Amino acid sequence: MTHWRRIHRLASVLTAAIATMGLVGSVVAAPLEREHYSFEDSDTFIETDCGDPITIDWTVTGSGVFMLKDRRPGGPTPPYYFDNYSSVETYTNVANDKTATVKHQGLYRDVQIELVEGTVYRFTAMDSGRPIVVTGPNGERLVADRGGIRFTFLVDTQGDADLDNDVFIGDVLDPKVSGPHPVFVGDVDFCDLVDLIR
Repeated sequence: MTHWRRIHRLASVLTAAIATMGLVGSVVAAPLEREHYSFEDSDTFIETDCGDPITIDWTVTGSGVFMLKDRRPGGPTPPYYFDNYSSVETYTNVANDKTATVKHQGLYRDVQIELVEGTVYRFTAMDSGRPIVVTGPNGERLVADRGGIRFTFLVDTQGDADLDNDVFIGDVLDPKVSGPHPVFVGDVDFCDLVDLIR
């Protein structure tokens, strides 16, 4: 898995974790939960997968709004998840202070949840917006993913309303990509960003 995909999935995992931390018991009114969130983090690491080792200072700040909406008419389903997210990452070469910036902005939402059998559900979700925009040290844009990606995957809810014990079973279909997504499809990778700040 490329570093870019790890970053995108890390952002999704962070927002999902924030969503489940704020979840309270079942409530009849929709949305079940709505919360503004923000986060920040930083690290210094030595990158060795992209040629000569390079020491990088990394920072991230982000914010957004997540919602859990009640199941829709037509039968009981897990709650629908919505996340309007935005974050900015910076990668700075410690040796020369050159910095590349990665911006993430989009809306992730469940669009359909269907019972497959027992406690297993098929989720169809959409991530739309500009999930990745990379700019170099002089402000020039290297690459941008934009448009939408449709995901279909299976989750076992274990038969209860506790989101913490849900089990991700796997993707049902390959993601359907609309619009240019060179990072997501692997045409551009993390080493391209590292080359910007050498």
